[in-house]
Amino acid sequence: MLDKLNQYRQNFAFPFQKKAAGAAYKFEWIEDLQGLQEAQRFRTAQFSQQFGIQFEAGLDQDLYDFSCQHAVLRDKWSNEIVAYTRLKLFQGHELYQSYSHQEFKIADELGHLENIVEIGRTCVHPRCRSGKALSVLWLNLLPKVILEMRAKHLIGCVSIRLQGNEARAYYTHQRMQALPEHARCGIQAQQAFEPPYPQYSLQQDERIPKLFDVYLKMQAQLSQQAFYDEAFNCLDYFVYLEVGQLAKNFILQKKMMANA
Repeated sequence: MLDKLNQYRQNFAFPFQKKAAGAAYKFEWIEDLQGLQEAQRFRTAQFSQQFGIQFEAGLDQDLYDFSCQHAVLRDKWSNEIVAYTRLKLFQGHELYQSYSHQEFKIADELGHLENIVEIGRTCVHPRCRSGKALSVLWLNLLPKVILEMRAKHLIGCVSIRLQGNEARAYYTHQRMQALPEHARCGIQAQQAFEPPYPQYSLQQDERIPKLFDVYLKMQAQLSQQAFYDEAFNCLDYFVYLEVGQLAKNFILQKKMMANA
């Protein structure tokens, strides 16, 4: 076990920190209430724009915020937040307390597992949604997820706007139905939702959102059933990922970049 941890340290912690220092972004963990409120304001702006909703108190906040660890990616020059996510460690018997359990039947299916990290509220500023910011965010999360939390499994939800975006939501749902066996999981929604066939669509509506694509490239498994989150005006799909497989993917990616 010690040898494996040392290998992860060599492959993740130092190289990523060194690379991030010269990049356009800087990564940090939120340590105080002021930082959390800044992140909540960032989430509010992104989700209001992305899902076309208004928050009741004018701020995206919930009870989970006070028990999670929060990570942000900042623009190196302006210092503004450009990407965000939050993490919480669960044991299988605690999954009833997770955010994902509100929408998906995970407690019985995954209750036998240990060291499960739920990732949530992930959002990226529109100008940084090409995928690079998400990759940098993930690279910097891994040392904590693997070394500190000793996570074995990652779970969460990935979303797409529904009202005002019916065509893209429909085609994204069809893509989830057509996932190959290795890319889908059998987790069921608490209440499954089927988006209707759109009255009209454009060619670009057939592209799935970037975050869906990122998860699939990381060899995550996505649910085929969707849950309709009325408060957020979106369809949610459950995401499951083996941390060991994630680590192998990023080690390989790092080696490929070093040899390029």
